[in-house]
Amino acid sequence: MDRDRVVRQVRAGEATYDAAWTRGDVDALLECLTDDAVVVTPRGEVARGRAEVEAMLSTFLGGEARGTSHHSEVVRVELVTEDVALVDGVATLGGTGETPYVHRYSDVLRRDAGGIWRIAHVRACASPGPPAPEDG
Repeated sequence: MDRDRVVRQVRAGEATYDAAWTRGDVDALLECLTDDAVVVTPRGEVARGRAEVEAMLSTFLGGEARGTSHHSEVVRVELVTEDVALVDGVATLGGTGETPYVHRYSDVLRRDAGGIWRIAHVRACASPGPPAPEDG
C-alpha cells in the first residue's frame, strides 16, 4: 500500500465534501458519504443512514446554513486498515457575514469496492481546541 497516495486520496475526499457544501449541493454531499453513514453535529444531533443524513443536511443547508462555505483543515490521517482511515481536523463554516464557526471533527472513511474513499462517520465537536500536530 502506498500510504502517501492513500492520504492524498483521503484528503481529496474531504475537499470534495467541502466543495459540495459550499455549493449547497446535498446530492453531491451524499455522494461523499457511505449509505450507512452516521453524522454527529457540534450540537449533538445525530443522523443515521442516508435518509436521515439527507433530511438533516437539506434542512440545515436550506435554512440557517444557506450560502455558507465549509473548509476542512485535515490535521491527521491515520490508516486503520487498507480500507479504513481516521481523519482528524478543524472545520470552518463561514460566509454568513458573522464570525466563522470553527469546530474540530473526526471522520472515519471507508474505501468502497470502486476504490473511492467515502465518509462513514462524522463526529463534530462544539469546541475547536488546539489542533493536534500533523504527524505525516
